[in-house]
Amino acid sequence: MSPRFQSGTDHAHTSLLVHAALVQVLSYGLRAAIAYEMLALGKDGAWLGYSAAAFALPPLLLALPSGALVRRFGERTSLVIGAVAFVLAILVVLVVGENPLGLIAASALIGCGVLFSVVGEQSWVMSVAQGGRLDFAFGMYTLATSTGQMLGPLLLLIRPFTPTPGALNTAPALTEIAWLCFGGAVIIFGLSCGIPPSRAGGRAGTGGGAVQLLRSPGVPAALYTSSIVLTSLDIAIMYLPLLAESRGISAGWVSAMLVARGAATMLSRLTLSAMTRRFGRRPVLIGGSGLAGIALVSFVLPLPVPAILLACALYGFAAGTVQPLTMSWMTLITTLDQRSTAASLRLLGNRIGQTGVPLIAAGISSFGGAGSVFTAVGAGLLAAAALSRAAPNDTR
Repeated sequence: MSPRFQSGTDHAHTSLLVHAALVQVLSYGLRAAIAYEMLALGKDGAWLGYSAAAFALPPLLLALPSGALVRRFGERTSLVIGAVAFVLAILVVLVVGENPLGLIAASALIGCGVLFSVVGEQSWVMSVAQGGRLDFAFGMYTLATSTGQMLGPLLLLIRPFTPTPGALNTAPALTEIAWLCFGGAVIIFGLSCGIPPSRAGGRAGTGGGAVQLLRSPGVPAALYTSSIVLTSLDIAIMYLPLLAESRGISAGWVSAMLVARGAATMLSRLTLSAMTRRFGRRPVLIGGSGLAGIALVSFVLPLPVPAILLACALYGFAAGTVQPLTMSWMTLITTLDQRSTAASLRLLGNRIGQTGVPLIAAGISSFGGAGSVFTAVGAGLLAAAALSRAAPNDTR
């Protein structure tokens, strides 16, 4: 690992990055498979919105407590809880996977798994990153997560071992995908147990009040930008299948679109430090949010499949620059004793967006289809571009 990190061993750094990648593989692969299963059960876009909201609702209630948990007991406890939640989610899919309410319950457990895993991961990275290398540290971490996000949709290519005779376009095999994810969850559990606590683990202090922090200049803008970018990723996962089905596009193409988005996001993280050194953090944030919004709005147009694929790649690259920079943004505008509260507040803001926006999207899709959902979320990203003018332009 790079000397730009402090403390810990190379093995611990590698384990953390592998852990982060696997968490995203399970989240993006299994949730997309659940979306297809919902459609196969005859459910419409509203049910996809309910599933996406279920993914975010329990973490909405647990975001701030999870931060306190990390401060009190260290990152390992949070990582283990996340791994257990993944195992339970997969068991629910395997037992009641043909029940739409069961799939919604599984989505909620996946949301818990992602929350506790991400809280532990981000706290660990923040504690070992040097202050002058924040963009690099978060870029490496988000590179690992985007690798998982790229690989996860490849699970949609798995077909049932015993397909229906005569079926020309068999849907992804949820049961087979779930069993594969179960193996991944076991690995995540093992990695969680083996990652040592950082030097910051075990603090019992509160690090400052959330209400007081919300009044700090730039914090609300940073929280909104982080939330809308992360929520837009969820919307892409849940509503690309609906858009594709309405236009007669196969699941293979949807998988390619999501992979293209993930690959472009990986590229953006690899070039992030160079971009911020060349242009400054603030222009990159503004440009990334704006281009991501334009890409999503373009989905409403009757584009050919290759053009949609390119739009997905543009969206992935642009949005990929924003997420790690919002982490640096929050770190730079808070004092050291506020960081733990800031991390929890940021996760809470993300969950509010991930809960509210999908519910709004469910209503919008009932009237205007998937294209209207992408237009609304794209407009939200354009608003984030305007708010990003409040970001620090530190290029360290």
